[in-house]
Amino acid sequence: MSKTITALLMAGLFFSCGKFSTPNSPDTAQGSAYPNICQTNDGFVMIWYEDDQTIAMSEFSNGTWTEKKTVATSDRFFKNWADLPQIYHVGGNTLALSWLEMSGPGTYDYDVHVSISTDRGATWSEPVVPHRDGVKGEHGFVSFFDNDGKTGLIWLDGRAMMSGGHGHGEGSMRLYSTTIEPTGELGPEVFLDDMVCECCPTAAVNTSVGPIVAFRDRYADETRNIQLSYIHGDRSSKPVHDDGWVVPGCPVNGPAMKANGEKVAMAWYTAPNNSPKVNVAFSEDGGVTFDSPIRIDEHKAIGRTDLLWLDEQTILVSWLEEGDESGKLVLKKVDTSGRTALVEDLEISSGRGSGYPKLALTKDHIFVAWTDPEEEGGIRSKWIRKGS
Repeated sequence: MSKTITALLMAGLFFSCGKFSTPNSPDTAQGSAYPNICQTNDGFVMIWYEDDQTIAMSEFSNGTWTEKKTVATSDRFFKNWADLPQIYHVGGNTLALSWLEMSGPGTYDYDVHVSISTDRGATWSEPVVPHRDGVKGEHGFVSFFDNDGKTGLIWLDGRAMMSGGHGHGEGSMRLYSTTIEPTGELGPEVFLDDMVCECCPTAAVNTSVGPIVAFRDRYADETRNIQLSYIHGDRSSKPVHDDGWVVPGCPVNGPAMKANGEKVAMAWYTAPNNSPKVNVAFSEDGGVTFDSPIRIDEHKAIGRTDLLWLDEQTILVSWLEEGDESGKLVLKKVDTSGRTALVEDLEISSGRGSGYPKLALTKDHIFVAWTDPEEEGGIRSKWIRKGS
């Protein structure tokens, strides 16, 4: 056998073993939209709107995607670019799923629906509505977490809001929490905050101090900091940092938060004095205290952050910036000492139609997914070598 053929065979062997290969893209339809992702023990699960009446799911593990399957259908989905269906890996083969459905004739009359799968998405429990107020109004922006062995969740709740202009209320949006069993049985509703930002995504993590949730708070003077609430214990709710951003309307820009043992990383958009920025802050004590924020944007920030831990000291953060013609998705490494390094920037729409881009991690690669809102568009994705 010639040296050339031997070399080609060896190259093919290495390719098949995955050393130099790039994984496939997920099987999403034209017109699909708004992906969301949760990490698992050996990969990640992605869900998305396959069309206006179908939410689909596929899992990436062992270098390949499972065949996509339908996990929820409805002709009453409240399909929103910022308030995405949520997927959460409870542990083992158990997954939790949430989505929104219209509950009344009003533009913003919609409920949260939650379902549990104990067989990794093959079948799902009958969906339940976690809020039991019966009010035709806004309920959404769910985040899941572990709550003493039960699946916990938080949501923004508009039960106290009275009918007002453009479908939104004149009262205050609130934050609530509950738990759900695999059977669909709900725990008691827990009232967490009586005045929060009306339409910013939330986040939740688990550490040794218990579940920690993050959300954009709203004060009487319209200051809107990112707030932390501790589900267990006697720790008071507090801001991650006093940004001093006073804004009379919801910016639709929530925090991203991930835990890595006792370390917690937070990334968020803020714009005090009309100066948009993306900040990162780290905690070394399970989220009890956070260091001073580190500004990482390139001075044209739009926000919509996501993040993941790459190793014990380094996170990857993504966010949108204004580009030369449209927008760009920036990915940067940030370590706990504050050093940053650009990984990639991708040209994507800066409009709402691109949704909230999402990140996932495998042993060798970073996965990025977003929505192309053009007429022939749909979900787009890219694999990036982890060492890039």
